[in-house]
Amino acid sequence: MEPTDPVRAAYVVLSHREQHQVLRLASAILRSSPTARVLIAHDARTEPFSEPVDDERIDVFAHGLATDWGSWQIVEATLLALDRARARWDPQLVVVISGQDYPVRPLAQWEAEALESPSWTGEADAAHFRMFWGRRHGEGDERYTRYAFRWFRAPLAGRGRPLPAPRFRARVRRAIAVRLAPVFGIRVLPRGRGRYYGFRRVPLPFNDARPMHVGSQWIAVRREELDLLLDESLAPGSRLRRIYRRSIIPDESALVTPLSWHAPPGPLAPVSQYRLLAGDDGVGFWTIDDLDELRASRSPFCRKVDLAHSAALMDALDAGLGGSPSPRVGS
Repeated sequence: MEPTDPVRAAYVVLSHREQHQVLRLASAILRSSPTARVLIAHDARTEPFSEPVDDERIDVFAHGLATDWGSWQIVEATLLALDRARARWDPQLVVVISGQDYPVRPLAQWEAEALESPSWTGEADAAHFRMFWGRRHGEGDERYTRYAFRWFRAPLAGRGRPLPAPRFRARVRRAIAVRLAPVFGIRVLPRGRGRYYGFRRVPLPFNDARPMHVGSQWIAVRREELDLLLDESLAPGSRLRRIYRRSIIPDESALVTPLSWHAPPGPLAPVSQYRLLAGDDGVGFWTIDDLDELRASRSPFCRKVDLAHSAALMDALDAGLGGSPSPRVGS
């Protein structure tokens, strides 16, 4: 694929459903930043991307990977999309968002701020965890074990929920996991691929000089940082790539860890403003009642929105960005 003239910003949108809403997102981005480009990286297993796209600034990329929640394939699809955007458009800035995001503030203005920022834009925190033998639970951020252990999916693991097991067997399994916590773990991804068994890596892949980081996968990187990810840190055959292929929920660490080794995230607000649901590993929907809070956040996007919960909000955001959405991109 031959590159065209360089562009300032390319937006990589990860999607797997609700393609009409994804095209509305692409349209909103291009109204707010007409010189930008949008690459839609789509998991077409359950919903092929059949909507026509008549705008040459948009590229729909059906990557063919099974991007189940918590899987390495999410990171792999992101890297493929980033590489495709770089080859096609030679962008100065690349932004990764989801198909359930929507612009909150004028993007052309925000792009200038992101390019002038002293570092990449996103969220990342160094995670440390101390594990103990026996009945004592570890201290620190237990997410560390997602990446310090080598994880294997359990045979016949259920998709979406753990396989049922006798109560006694489940209690024994939990007791073993607690007592052997420094070297062995059990995790269940209820929205992903079920149960996993993990074994501590020797030697551990992270240290005080290069700690593991956890943060949002929704990031904005300049060209130097993009090249660092694609050509060095997570290049095919790289050590970090091998580590994260055998981790769980790698999208919350694989990109932000090498970026943080290069430099901490800059001072700008997160790329996408989100709200975690209490007691759940999910993200809540934004509604029109949240309009003032979102605008005050200074984030360029919010997540998540859909037509059932957020139609009035998206209409209000469209008005603030300059106009109502087109019924079809490119029409």
